[in-house]
Amino acid sequence: MKKKLIVRLIACFLIAAVSVYFFNEYKTKNLVKTFLHTNNLSENKISILDESTITMTNIDKNNPDFPTLKQALKGLEVKRTNAKFSYMEGYVFVFFQNSAFYQFSINENGTLLFDNKTYKIQGEESVKDLFMIIKKALEN
Repeated sequence: MKKKLIVRLIACFLIAAVSVYFFNEYKTKNLVKTFLHTNNLSENKISILDESTITMTNIDKNNPDFPTLKQALKGLEVKRTNAKFSYMEGYVFVFFQNSAFYQFSINENGTLLFDNKTYKIQGEESVKDLFMIIKKALEN
């Protein structure tokens, strides 16, 4: 009787631990707060690599498009997905913060690749707005 109780308690604990892990891994997260561990992008320099033309553009706080790009990025919510990432029509963001840098790949269908994990950007309008801002910043 005691062994059955112990086995059931261990099984319940393992189920709870696995559930908490997957709930945390696949819940909606804020891109900037979760991955860059900051609330403020004004200290950073953002580099954008346009994969279709293979050109790199640096956007720093002196660039007139920096505030709108910063606001768009701060508002992005992402959710983990198992979808395959396609490099067609996308951009690579490189964020420089202190002595570290972070790299994100984003394509136009709203899929984001970070640390070999794919995420889906929540809100179709967010994706459209972000790409409109990116294209405007790359033209300047």
